[in-house]
Amino acid sequence: MQKLIIWVTLLLGSATTPLLAQLGNVNYAFDSRLDAHAFRDEYPDFLQTASFEVQLSKGNRLLLMSQKYSGTRLVQRPDSLVRQFWNEYGRFIEQMPDHTEGTSVHYVLEENQAPQLRWKRYPQPASEFSVMNNELVQVKSVQDTLHISVRKADNRQAELYLLVNDLRSIPLLQDEIREKTTYLIQSLEKKTDPKVLERSPEVYGRYLGDRQVQVANFGSDMLIISPSASLGYIRGNWMTSLNAETTLFMEKSPLKPRIGYQQQYFFNRSPEGQTRIYQNGFVMAGLSFFQKTKGGVRIGNKEVKQTGQLMVGYLVHRTGNYYEPNTWKISGGLNLTPTLRIEPEVYFNGTFKNLSPGLRFTIGF
Repeated sequence: MQKLIIWVTLLLGSATTPLLAQLGNVNYAFDSRLDAHAFRDEYPDFLQTASFEVQLSKGNRLLLMSQKYSGTRLVQRPDSLVRQFWNEYGRFIEQMPDHTEGTSVHYVLEENQAPQLRWKRYPQPASEFSVMNNELVQVKSVQDTLHISVRKADNRQAELYLLVNDLRSIPLLQDEIREKTTYLIQSLEKKTDPKVLERSPEVYGRYLGDRQVQVANFGSDMLIISPSASLGYIRGNWMTSLNAETTLFMEKSPLKPRIGYQQQYFFNRSPEGQTRIYQNGFVMAGLSFFQKTKGGVRIGNKEVKQTGQLMVGYLVHRTGNYYEPNTWKISGGLNLTPTLRIEPEVYFNGTFKNLSPGLRFTIGF
């Protein structure tokens, strides 16, 4: 049977009811080796949090979707939902005469309400014929769609799309659906922390015919670049500095490593009254600390905010007598606002010799 586009049909179905069984004038076969990034760029509104594809035999497909990852649990056992639909309405489908039209059935299961059913038919874009037993017969080349919506009172919702060559073949697919989707969500979570999936704005999970789970987490880890400027008081002298720091935000790791460079500027006057500038540079390394937020404050696509940092620095560029050679420093940062940070520091050289405190106020990102 000819493969026709399914994705555009689903997009239209999300905006209009009932879902179109097929859309004509498009000849595009879905490739199971889909480039997820390219697909996301082409259909930015399609992958909303979680989408699963299960390839069935003979070109049939099962799609499971939810606006939030936790909602996919509502369709965790799609074979039960399909069986429920068939037990209630299968006898009517079996009575349908042979035809070449596409059939769309939308079965809505809403908590505390009776199930709803919407049914439509659509002609295939063009008549197709074949010769069988020396006779010319018209061939059905469009797939039928069974769309099951599960809605709960707590606003959770999930969608099941069964794209089949003929709705009357649903009983023949039930065992295959059960076999290929048993514990689908548990299998996925063995590979990826469910908390990561829950927070990710776009997760595309695919459960293929070989029963291997593949997950791509878009925006899971990220690199945070933090330029800033500071005003500090160190060893009895005022100092300004320009800072360039980078944090590697790894979703699954409690440690968020941070590296950077700090260029300090000290100012004084010569006996002739001229302003002199002394530059000292420190290479920095340490950790950043983050806290979850709910609405409002975000870094990139994550609802988190940076609360502080702990850094160790070593003097790599020295002018003037403000620091001894081989000077180290330890600084701890506390974020007062998303752009203002206070940083107490301790400077020393050798084995904690010449200890002296310092304090900086930093404005940046």
